[in-house]
Amino acid sequence: MAIAKNNGMKVAPGEAVGTVAAQSIGEPSTQMVLENFHQAGVVSAIRTKGLPRLIELVDARKVPKVATIEIWPEKSIMKDLGKVKALKKKIEEVKVKEVISDFDENFNNASMQLTLNKEKLAMYDLTDRGIVSKLEKIEGIEVSSADHVITVKIKKTKSADRSIHGIRVMFVKVRNMNIAGVKGVSNIGIETTDDGAYYLVAMGNNISGVLEIDGVDKNRVYSNDPFEVMRVFGIEAARNLIANELKDTMKVNGVDVSYRHLMLVADAMTFYGTIKSVGRHGIAGSKNSVFARAAYEETIKHFTNACVFGESDPLTGVAENILIGKQIKVGTGIVKLSIKKSDLKEIKGR
Repeated sequence: MAIAKNNGMKVAPGEAVGTVAAQSIGEPSTQMVLENFHQAGVVSAIRTKGLPRLIELVDARKVPKVATIEIWPEKSIMKDLGKVKALKKKIEEVKVKEVISDFDENFNNASMQLTLNKEKLAMYDLTDRGIVSKLEKIEGIEVSSADHVITVKIKKTKSADRSIHGIRVMFVKVRNMNIAGVKGVSNIGIETTDDGAYYLVAMGNNISGVLEIDGVDKNRVYSNDPFEVMRVFGIEAARNLIANELKDTMKVNGVDVSYRHLMLVADAMTFYGTIKSVGRHGIAGSKNSVFARAAYEETIKHFTNACVFGESDPLTGVAENILIGKQIKVGTGIVKLSIKKSDLKEIKGR
């Protein structure tokens, strides 16, 4: 049975796998949903879906429109809601602006006062001194506190930008300073499985920071950002992620595409050790053939550059041979027949 299954997965010599994959993905994707679905407060519902997500993947966007990360607790605590909530508290990023009730900017003396919210401090287990110690890491400012009011002042140095713009930039930086949790991981929601286990879904893509937190299952951290996955786990992991995300994106829209087509796209995008887009700035734009590049986009540009720099076309691919009407090396086109002279005379003599 296994042998029959393996034989069914084999590709016949000369099959146009690239063209078949492109048709298998491209045609049904035109029926996919164009709009994104949004629901406030539910992270899993604000993920980019449908055609926008498909385009985002094949275009190899450096930053996803909505980066999300799934974080699974260790098996010993995954069914304990209290401990999962405590883990969420350790991971969720807290910024200065989230623990203040008011702020006052003074541009005349380049200072700002932050009034801390006592309830928020208690909720996140933070203290005035702890926040001050975090802010002191920012270069070019002096920080002091008294009666739940933190005063930030820009130092008078040659390198300090004390213009209105420079002061505003520094004040915004201070209010956006991370003071607790994992930087870049926010809006964490708790979701549950059918067997009663809990896991976290958050916005952000800081895998390295999450892996450092005790209580996190290091083998079950999943991000939808291929570049973040490549940075932390390597190109093979990014390749698998791209294929799985393509599959899930199409499946949600009721589109059933053979996984081997999606793997072929993922393989092509990651073949050179980094993630390349499918379009003119990636795979299509890096082909050796002038005709193949010109057939995709920016026809005049490619022909002009080829003339200026004296490029030649080896005519080894499919697209360029179709353009000039030459037989393509696909299917029966890869077979070359030769006839012996003696046999040819016999054929002609009939």
